[in-house]
Amino acid sequence: MIFDDVLQALEHKRSPVILTERRDHALLLAERLSRFARNVIVLTGGVGAKQRRGATQRLGDIPATDERVLIATGRYIGEGFDDARLDTLFLAMPISWKGTLAQYVGRLHRSYDAKREVIVYDYVDEAVPVLKRMSEKRGRGYKSVGYSIDCGPASSCHPTMLPIL
Repeated sequence: MIFDDVLQALEHKRSPVILTERRDHALLLAERLSRFARNVIVLTGGVGAKQRRGATQRLGDIPATDERVLIATGRYIGEGFDDARLDTLFLAMPISWKGTLAQYVGRLHRSYDAKREVIVYDYVDEAVPVLKRMSEKRGRGYKSVGYSIDCGPASSCHPTMLPIL
């Protein structure tokens, strides 16, 4: 599901970031996406400073017209990360705290000339009660920072904010 949604976002010329909390999950997603997408960049902890600088440099070197996918851990992309091109967030991990949610969606709100809207893909396993409750908390968090929520299939909702400029 996440994989197909990311490819569709790329077809629509979006600049996505996939957030996860697990390094192995990020690497698995990157391996699978790299067969179908150009410029897949992974930013996670557990690597040396030289590797991190190299990945950040590669990200910055990609021309604005080229597709790219950023896959990162939430801790890595938390405070201090800035990439104004990002306009689509794939939340591939459950969170419930409003402050964390605001921090992650805030990464999408940097001013960028080509950006007209931001979209968040939020995946929910409603069969697991704790994950459903976390989703309900995120729903309130999205609304508190100005998002509207459009639920497609029962397992994914797309909080959007229009306009961003």
